[in-house]
Amino acid sequence: MAEQKTIPKVGEIVIAQVSKIMPFGAYCKLLEYNNLDVFLPIKEVSSGWIKNIHEFIHEGQKLVCKVSFYDKERQTVDVSLKKVTPNETKQKINIFNLEKRLNALFLRALHSANLEPQKESLVALAKTEFPTFTALMRAATENTEEFKASKLPKKAKDEMLKLLETSRKKKRYIVSYIMQLSSYNTKNGASELRGILAAIKEKDVEVQYISAPKYHLSAEGKDYADAESKIKSASEVVTSKLKKGLFEIEKEKLRKEKEDIMSTL
Repeated sequence: MAEQKTIPKVGEIVIAQVSKIMPFGAYCKLLEYNNLDVFLPIKEVSSGWIKNIHEFIHEGQKLVCKVSFYDKERQTVDVSLKKVTPNETKQKINIFNLEKRLNALFLRALHSANLEPQKESLVALAKTEFPTFTALMRAATENTEEFKASKLPKKAKDEMLKLLETSRKKKRYIVSYIMQLSSYNTKNGASELRGILAAIKEKDVEVQYISAPKYHLSAEGKDYADAESKIKSASEVVTSKLKKGLFEIEKEKLRKEKEDIMSTL
């Protein structure tokens, strides 16, 4: 699965988490490549002129990037933020979040099957048999020959199928917005924005950086009103904390769908 990968290919879309910011760029870790260290040059952060890199990214932030360079001799990788399109960002976020959900589902299946003491060995086994948890769950739902031949315990397989079936019976409502946010505070603007973004996440709203000053916001609820109320709370947080700056928010779309976590495959 993801942890087995070593080096990404040039042009591949990846999830990078900022670990250290320097005047000339940022060091990041690729979450899907066992926290592989990569570098994001400042010229690859934005297509515009950057006076202060902290106004665009901050430590701990997860970014959707594109692998732009690989030095085979030095085993170093560079990534680009500005070369990723909004559509690529959205697709990658969906894939990444789906994989996380299916990873969690697999662990819940082990717990329900009373196999938690064997968790590490069974996770390792799953990784040798399937490239991703997404592939594992797809094989389970389709009852493929690969799934039938899997050495995973029958109890674990049965629990996976039960959880997948349960997920199909649930519904979720997701609202998505595009937010434009920037601070006119020349001294502490970056810190102000970090605080605002953290406060938004506390309202159970997912935040993903697109490109300055745009962010993608999404909220999930038991119904439309519930999802919208989370976005409203997040907006109120911004207006209360942003002393002086730009704040605009526009709805992207509403999705009402069954909570069939395999439906996006």
